[in-house]
Amino acid sequence: MTAIDRLRSPWGADPLSWLATRWLALGCGAYAAVQAIILLLIPGQGGERPLVQAVALAMMAAAFLVVHRATRPDRAVLGEPVAWLAVAITLLALVVSGAGYRGSEFRVELWWAPVSASLVLIALAPYSSVAQLARFGAASLLVAGVSGASLVTTSAARWPLITTMLISVQQLLIATVGGIVFIAVVTRLIENWSERPLGVGTEPAKDERAGRAVGSAVDADLAERVDAAMSAHLTEPVAFLRDVLGRGAVDSRDQERALDLAETLRTELIAAADETWLQRLVRGHPVEVDDRDRLAERLSLPQRTALRAMLDALLAHPDSGFVSGRIELKSADSGTVAVGLRILSTLPEGRRVTFLAPYYVTLQSTVRDIRWRNGAALEVDFEAPVAEIPPPPLVERSPAPPPERPRR
Repeated sequence: MTAIDRLRSPWGADPLSWLATRWLALGCGAYAAVQAIILLLIPGQGGERPLVQAVALAMMAAAFLVVHRATRPDRAVLGEPVAWLAVAITLLALVVSGAGYRGSEFRVELWWAPVSASLVLIALAPYSSVAQLARFGAASLLVAGVSGASLVTTSAARWPLITTMLISVQQLLIATVGGIVFIAVVTRLIENWSERPLGVGTEPAKDERAGRAVGSAVDADLAERVDAAMSAHLTEPVAFLRDVLGRGAVDSRDQERALDLAETLRTELIAAADETWLQRLVRGHPVEVDDRDRLAERLSLPQRTALRAMLDALLAHPDSGFVSGRIELKSADSGTVAVGLRILSTLPEGRRVTFLAPYYVTLQSTVRDIRWRNGAALEVDFEAPVAEIPPPPLVERSPAPPPERPRR
């Protein structure tokens, strides 16, 4: 993974899709509370001070509430200080629970606190980057390992020191490694999806089998369009070669014609390969892109995903009423990228606002100074903060070769 990949979270890469996880923290908290209560009701698992375990359980519940409140849809990206607050409360609860078992004989393999702490990491995973979750997991493993070791030295332990420490950290280790893999895979898939050309409009799938059929149809249509575009590029050169082969001879005019065709074909292929992700995205659709300075490449992945989601809804959804559109990108004085969209649609004004409202909310979470004007044509203007260094163009222009020395 690159340094940029390690700083991306699934929610940051695609805020719209992760709005559905607003109940994840509460779901994990409810599961953690149920499993803790069941385990504490087992004879002997409450220890000699069950009230201490109840206090630790309440602290653990507070950590889930902190995550839930900080990840509500109307809030911005989860800040690392808030995430550390939830982790700190979680680890403090784990330490309090371990302290409550000192001098008591209990089954450490049924200790509820490490399981609940691992569920806090799972609740944080969609909103954390790989680097962040690695830090949260490392701190949790350290505290859980020390707490497990203290149980061996202060109570009648059932297991040796190493075994007790492994039992204490195994759930946290699984949650940390699994969360890191999940974040890395999801963010990479979202990045690949955000630059995939848009397909033709299709009706939503009725079931899983119909969904696979629609996906196959879109892939087949995309392949046909690529083949058709390449055939259009090669039509004239192929006709020229067939003419030469039919005559069985090559003259000076054929050589000049071949050079012209080769230069034209080279220019067209280089222009297509050097397009920005936005130009590739809307290729074949009635959308004009004005981006002379390749500013689309400077947009971050969350901004690309939000913009693509809106274009995908307009171009691929049969109920959007889309007619045509124009996207203009210019450099702003503050170093940001100013983006303007003008969309013509046959939908009435009210239905148009309702249809695009979720995508407006998504854009609002990733850009600033967004303006939304509705009328005969929908106009959306915003400024996108630049978070990444733009990649160089595919074709680099080398300097002209030095002139040859005159011959004597």
